[in-house]
Amino acid sequence: MVTTMYEETFEAWRKEFHSPELQNLRPDYYKDVAAHVRRLKEAQRNLDQKSLKAGILQEEMERLQILVDQLLGKRVEKIMQASRRGLEVSVGPGEKWVLEESTSLARHLERMREDLAQGNEPPLYPERKKGNVLVRFVKDVPSIIGMDLKARGPFQKEDLASLPWENAESLLRQGVAVEIRTPIRENG
Repeated sequence: MVTTMYEETFEAWRKEFHSPELQNLRPDYYKDVAAHVRRLKEAQRNLDQKSLKAGILQEEMERLQILVDQLLGKRVEKIMQASRRGLEVSVGPGEKWVLEESTSLARHLERMREDLAQGNEPPLYPERKKGNVLVRFVKDVPSIIGMDLKARGPFQKEDLASLPWENAESLLRQGVAVEIRTPIRENG
């Protein structure tokens, strides 16, 4: 059975809105949507804009855009909810940045909550760390090469390690490690 890009998008939209879990999209889905829109625009350019066919193509593009916009919005919402709860989700290459950014945002919000609960003023901006960060692994991880070009690992679940921030940040985003924050003590 041959399905059109519009039908595939409508089905993905329907599944996403009727399920609490993030649905799987095929890896080339977004690439194929973009190619389909380009083909529709090219076909429309070659037609008399007052023709019935041009009107139908315009209507398909508008409806497809609405479905894609709503689908993206719902998927981002689910990715962010999963990130806030520390749940692991599987996303394609086109949405990986959403997961990484939402994980970073969730970490910043958690730090703000911790600071406020301890009576500390939270930072105005997410901190960009330098140096090493103490992490606890929540999954087994094979050896890695640090930004300082030193080999580290392999790590087993519950291992602790002090890693360069750039490497730790990547592991935190992937959900394979959590940062260990030491309490700040004030003198007095």
